[in-house]
Parts: sequence; structure tokens; C-alpha cells
Amino acid sequence: MFEPDTNELIAEAEHFRLRLELAKKANVLLVTEDFPIMNCKLSSLLFAYHALQKWPSIVIHGVSGRAINHDGDNTISHYWLEYKEVAIDLTADQYNLIEEKQLNREILINRPFKPVSTGRIDNMQNYKLFNISCRDTYTFGLPELAEDFIHDLHASYEALGGLTLCR
Repeated sequence: MFEPDTNELIAEAEHFRLRLELAKKANVLLVTEDFPIMNCKLSSLLFAYHALQKWPSIVIHGVSGRAINHDGDNTISHYWLEYKEVAIDLTADQYNLIEEKQLNREILINRPFKPVSTGRIDNMQNYKLFNISCRDTYTFGLPELAEDFIHDLHASYEALGGLTLCR
């Protein structure tokens, strides 16, 4: 089966991010009005769903990371995807918008973040800013997710699919 090269998947991620930005959030169950803030995991799962619809044979990994805030509390969390040797972060720019007092020095000095941040796993800034707490594996059909959540994912994906964009 056909698998995309990493550049093709990155281009698809950038296009998908634009769909998320332009969507009427009230119609998309899994995307909040505060997008991209606090939308990292759900946006990543929506894109993983999309990518697996387009390229059913690929394997995508989701990465959970955590960081300590100014007060020393382990409260900063983030989620992004990996495909082959590339990381794809669909909501990196949320850290441009979150109040400084809620972040840490390392995140602040790396501002500004691009809306879609990508890079090789071995040198992308996410791996320096966040301690990896979990790695998920996603394959076609998302058998690792609950059926009711997949229903919500599909409904949100369908709501996004109605957008027409100029490319």
C-alpha cells in the first residue's frame, strides 16, 4: 500500500491545521473556541484519523509530554504526533498565547512557535521542552480508542470535511 513521504504528511498537516482554524467551532465537537489552546491532543487525534483515512497502512505515534511551570509544578502538558523520524505539532502556537506566568523560562525563550511545528525527532524543540510521559500507537480504525470516542472523532472530522479551501 502507498505511504506518504514525510514532506507530504507535513503538507497535509498544514492544510488540516488551516481547516481547524477556519472551522466554526460550535459545529466541531472536539475543537474548542479557544483553539489552539488546550486542543493539542484532540487536534492531533483528528489529524491522525484523517491521515489514517487517506493512508490506511501507516502507523502514527502520539506523544504526551509534561513540563514544570514557574512554581515547580508539573502542570504544563502537550501532545503531538510522530511519523517515521518526523514530529508534527499541530498546536505549537498555543504557547505564544498562554500567559507567561503559566509557562516556564524554557518555553518562553523559544517563542514564537509556528502554528504547525515540525522537525526531526532527534532535534525538535518539543523533546527539549517536555519530558515524555507516554507514547501511543495509532493504526487504521484506531482500535486503541473507545468506540464512543471514535464516533465523536468521526463526527468532528465530518464537520471539518465540509470546508473548502484554496490550495
